[in-house]
Amino acid sequence: MAGLDLSPQLLRAVRARLLADPALHPLVGDRVREAASAREEWPFLRVDPPEVTPYEAQGWRGCACRLTVHAFLRGARGLGPVQDLLAAVASALDEADLTLTRGELLWLSHERSLVLPEPLGPGSWHGVARFGAVAAETV
Repeated sequence: MAGLDLSPQLLRAVRARLLADPALHPLVGDRVREAASAREEWPFLRVDPPEVTPYEAQGWRGCACRLTVHAFLRGARGLGPVQDLLAAVASALDEADLTLTRGELLWLSHERSLVLPEPLGPGSWHGVARFGAVAAETV
């Protein structure tokens, strides 16, 4: 039996959770994007399309996903603000119980985060948070 790609439903649910999270809203407002323009107001988050592999288990068919959330921040002399932003992203999504429009989210976990200096100059940061997830439906 072939896997079932439920990543579009997962991506919508993740983006909705990030937009609704009360700890993130003061940091990024409604600036949670799937694609960002060069003129994007900073700070903001960008959620990449998930990397997807088939998932099958007894009674379940779906997909395992690797999800990446990017955090962009300017004007910080140190790492603290971008680390706080990444921590808020991880808190919002790690083990989140998200409702999908099709199938079920079996698990979502924070795997790792890293911070890179952004080449736009001092005080510009790029944080990356990676998550693993499984979305499936019963067969």
